Amino acid sequence: MKTRMKSGDRRAAILHAAIRLFAEKGFRGTTTRELARAVGVTEPVLYQHFRTKRALYNAIIETKAAEFAERAGELRQLARGADDAAFFRAAADLVLSRYRDDPETARLLLFSSLERHELAELFFERISAGLHKLVAGYIRRRTRAGAFRRVNPAIAARGFIGMISYHGFSELLLPERFGKPDRRVAGEMTALFLKGILLQADWDAIKERLAK
Repeated sequence: MKTRMKSGDRRAAILHAAIRLFAEKGFRGTTTRELARAVGVTEPVLYQHFRTKRALYNAIIETKAAEFAERAGELRQLARGADDAAFFRAAADLVLSRYRDDPETARLLLFSSLERHELAELFFERISAGLHKLVAGYIRRRTRAGAFRRVNPAIAARGFIGMISYHGFSELLLPERFGKPDRRVAGEMTALFLKGILLQADWDAIKERLAK
């Protein structure tokens, strides 16, 4: 006898299947029939949990945003201090982990932008914008403290996250060429960034820390 799935478990199963299918085919390329089949339910049952594809997509965004917020806890703590190497290394690791541990989110964000989906802006705001604001805020505070060169915090944050994200996307799109992310990437890129922004530093000590 087949066990009836609880409502909460079925909703979670639908979200999991939707994330996988949307990451493979995009929002517009995935039909509700395919999604229902993947979960093993009928389309009416699917609509009982999510009345529209928009509602489902919005639920995915909120789920991924919550996951990212949980992973960013350490970085938020480091943002209150003044350990530049630790903060930027943690930020780099966090960005790379998105591609290494959760490539589906990266693909979803890419698909939503390419398809010009109506929720693409919300996806970016909930998933990526928070990290940009956190890094920019740290740079602004450390610049005012006299530790960093005078830079535009938003542009500097975009530049740092951008070079890490480029590497992550390259590995996601061309794994045979770039291989898998490793800690050396985060350390090297953090060192390069700090070399350009710090006013004074003991580079031997910083490089030794980042190489670990």
